[in-house]
Amino acid sequence: MIYVRAFELGYYPIRGFLAWAEGDRTAIFVDPGGWDDAIATLLETLGLTLGAILLTHGHEDHTGGVDAMVANLGAPVYAHAGDMALLARRPDTVLAGDECVPCGSLAWRVLPVAGHTDGSVAYAAGDVVFTGDTLFAGAIGGTANLAAYEQERFAIRTQLFPLGDATRVYPAHGPATTIGIERRANPFLR
Repeated sequence: MIYVRAFELGYYPIRGFLAWAEGDRTAIFVDPGGWDDAIATLLETLGLTLGAILLTHGHEDHTGGVDAMVANLGAPVYAHAGDMALLARRPDTVLAGDECVPCGSLAWRVLPVAGHTDGSVAYAAGDVVFTGDTLFAGAIGGTANLAAYEQERFAIRTQLFPLGDATRVYPAHGPATTIGIERRANPFLR
């Protein structure tokens, strides 16, 4: 079982996510758009340490809390090479896509889903995927042009849909959903 806890963070609020597997003592945090002391409090309450900070892309509303999170919790930062120019600080690990980030008993697969940005990625383990600004409930992320729009739609179909209909989708904005719901009902993916 993978547990997920959402935090509303940042000046342009996004959902950052703390996630860990049952029985593990190490968690990940996806997209720290800001800092909230409640994150450290929850980790302490649950007896968890933070093993990795995962960025779905380089936009500042998703990365604004990275420095504070590193200062408070000391975890390494992971981001895709395609978004280096967008980041205020270089990550500890630069991702290419298709690798895994180990944390506790989980290995978070890095799924390249370029379109919203060149370096957009999703992170998947078990029946959970964090999609950042790529896939939302009933929508997809904004793109700069038609070519990026088609690239994003292709990435969703080839990288996210194969995860299976029961996979829980946690986007950075809006409610959680599932791959099955988005496959059947998302008007941007028909």
